[in-house]
Amino acid sequence: MSVSDARRRRQDERERNYRRRGGMQTNKNTVQSNIIYIQEYDTVLFATVLILVLFGLVMILSSSYYVSLTSANFDNNIFHFFAKQAQATIIGFLALIIAAVVPYHVVCKFAPFMYIAACGCLAYVAKYGKVINGAKRWMEIGPLNFQPSEFAKVSVVLLLSLYLGSEKWGPIKFGTLQQRVNSPIGLFVCAVIVLIPAALVRWGGNTSTLIIICVIAAGMIFVTSPHFAPWVILGGGAVTAFMVYLQFFSKDFHAGRYAAHLDPFSDPTGYGYQIIQGLYAVASGGLFGLGLGNSNQKLIFMPEPHNDFIFAVICEELGFFGALIVLILFGIFIWRGIRIALKAVDIMGMLIATGTTILIAMQVIINVAVVTNTIVNTGIPMPFISYGGTSVVFILALTGVMLNVSRYTPQRREEERRAEENKEKTIKTRG
Repeated sequence: MSVSDARRRRQDERERNYRRRGGMQTNKNTVQSNIIYIQEYDTVLFATVLILVLFGLVMILSSSYYVSLTSANFDNNIFHFFAKQAQATIIGFLALIIAAVVPYHVVCKFAPFMYIAACGCLAYVAKYGKVINGAKRWMEIGPLNFQPSEFAKVSVVLLLSLYLGSEKWGPIKFGTLQQRVNSPIGLFVCAVIVLIPAALVRWGGNTSTLIIICVIAAGMIFVTSPHFAPWVILGGGAVTAFMVYLQFFSKDFHAGRYAAHLDPFSDPTGYGYQIIQGLYAVASGGLFGLGLGNSNQKLIFMPEPHNDFIFAVICEELGFFGALIVLILFGIFIWRGIRIALKAVDIMGMLIATGTTILIAMQVIINVAVVTNTIVNTGIPMPFISYGGTSVVFILALTGVMLNVSRYTPQRREEERRAEENKEKTIKTRG
């Protein structure tokens, strides 16, 4: 048996095992589904995520040790926040490993159940949720605080990937891709999938997550649609509607946070306080920073430095170059996500990678923009780095699904065989 025959035989066995586990199903929306090439995971993406998460643990310890040490609420334990985040990180990596092993088509089959569970949790939080720091975003599960909005982001990505990337779910038929993306009924279904969790999130007072969910959905639908002009109109209309909402239907938001965004010193002890302290931290870092652990603003000035404003602590302690390295790492994540989406074997895989990449990119952009007072202050954590167990668990799990997508790439088997045969003939001729 020649080397090429042995290689093709191993490849055929891999594909049979993949389909046996519930993987790729042949349908009209599958791109060359019968010629899947199974490769290694995207190690660059995994290494980037690992570096970001470990760096996040270091920065959480650095930014929270003073708060933990001086507060009886945290048992004066310097490792209080670090230990809780480390536990969530371990759970998150276990979820990542499981999601990376299980074929993403199998994961998406459970997306409707995840979606229903997420919406139920959002409704519960909107009505009975626990208020922390003035925000009602958590539900108590024993000793744990669970944030359903993070679950909702993941469930929307997976459910839209299922709906747009397959023709049916069990006995329920979705129709062709043309019907799902370009028909009024198909777009109405997409709108319902998005607006239910978005409305529930807004009911709980979480406008920032509403924006992220809508942007993720718009991006995923856009990449599957062949038309460009309607999306320009839709995007312009959405921005206009949001500005009208801020102006006429959210007086407290407009008068408070928006006014503080324009001039933080107009309310230096209220809405503008955290913005001012964050800007002081960013400005104090200079090019190379004050050194890891040497931030002054985190001591008694900046509220919750280990949460949404952890990027300000990074700028103060590690300086411009330290912050730039962090942004470069996120840039690598986005690059690999786009690469996985472009090389995905089908629409479902492409949408999973697209949705995950948009989710991470949007949160990074909003978080950095808030810290630098480029946009209105809103509570969006920096993925993989900010303190928050629910966030890191679900983002790592979704990253695991994208890693599974990265394993499969379409190959033209016939062309590959011909190339190998020509190579063997050349070797024999030379021999």
